[in-house]
Formats: sequence, structure tokens, C-alpha cells
Amino acid sequence: MQRLGYQVRPAATGVEALTAWQEHQHEIRLLLTDLIMPDGLTGVELAGRLLQDAPGLKVLFASGYVAQIASQDFLLVEGVNFLTKPFEAHTLAKTVRNCLDQP
Repeated sequence: MQRLGYQVRPAATGVEALTAWQEHQHEIRLLLTDLIMPDGLTGVELAGRLLQDAPGLKVLFASGYVAQIASQDFLLVEGVNFLTKPFEAHTLAKTVRNCLDQP
């Protein structure tokens, strides 16, 4: 994603993502998160917390599970705000752009 001009703030867990958010929240326009993550904080829970601070934040979920059964809290649409794993780099790039371009 950095090759495409996006600045990336990686985090291995939801807890790490919360720390990165506290330090860089004014720079972050999109959260890309797996639905299932280690350390007891799911991607849905992470997104919910960040959206409380920034309601306009774009969220893109990824999962090896089918979107319809993966989350009851967010409407997940393949190619718009959801990617089924595994996915190719060009699919990720296109979906990130689609997500950012949504009103």
C-alpha cells in the first residue's frame, strides 16, 4: 500500500491499533482490520471504538469467513468495505480506493 502512496500504520492486534490510533488519529482516514484478531479485541469492536472518536472514519474489514455470517454489527459488502481472504494486492488496492471514495 505504501507503493501506492498510502501511509500505513501497522498493528498486530487491536490493542496495538488503539495505541496507534491515540498517536495518529488525525492522520488516519481508513481502518483496515481483520474481523478476528488476537488479544481479545475483535475488528468490529475496534472499529466501534474508533468510530466513536471519528464518525467519518472509513472501515474496511477482511476475513476468511463469509461476510453475511462474519458480523451482525456492520453491513459488509464485498469490494466496498469487506474483503474475503485470501485476496490479491490489486484487489486490496481497488477496495481501499472504493472504500475511501464512498461518501
